[in-house]
Amino acid sequence: MDKQAILIELDQECREEQYNRAAAWFKNVQLTQASFRQLLEDTVEKIEEPHIKDYLYTMLEFARHHEEKAEELFRAIEREPSSVRTLAGEMLGKGRELWADIIALGGGAVGPWQDLQQLYISNLNSMSAFAVAEQLGLALGIPAILEITFPVVAQKSTDQLLLQECALEMCSKSILYKQPF
Repeated sequence: MDKQAILIELDQECREEQYNRAAAWFKNVQLTQASFRQLLEDTVEKIEEPHIKDYLYTMLEFARHHEEKAEELFRAIEREPSSVRTLAGEMLGKGRELWADIIALGGGAVGPWQDLQQLYISNLNSMSAFAVAEQLGLALGIPAILEITFPVVAQKSTDQLLLQECALEMCSKSILYKQPF
């Protein structure tokens, strides 16, 4: 028995609905990336240790670039990015700072360690959102989406390891010795 590939053509209405659904997800990409970038902007100024500060400044440059990439996703499906989601993401980033302070207060940490810990979580959220967008690009058969997302996910994976290392390096000093870094 021969197996043949069967192609099913989607009408324009169906395709537009898929693009609308993808655009709804891309708004989440915007939100999570704006949140990460905002938290990173606020955290880098709190860090005193020169090497970590330099790492975070470099990461901030990437984060700003990734925010632009999140907006490019919309153009790949002929949609407009959401300025509301960027603003909401910035507010979420500020909220993560507050949450970090509450965690530190309850756990006895001193200094910006808790902000690094929240950056670690926030970057993972954003990286996951970009990875889902990458899968949508594959499902929709739009190479431009893959060209946008693949390098972002790769860079965010590297950033994730660096954030984990920084947070773990500083946690004992922050909690046991009550010293900022």
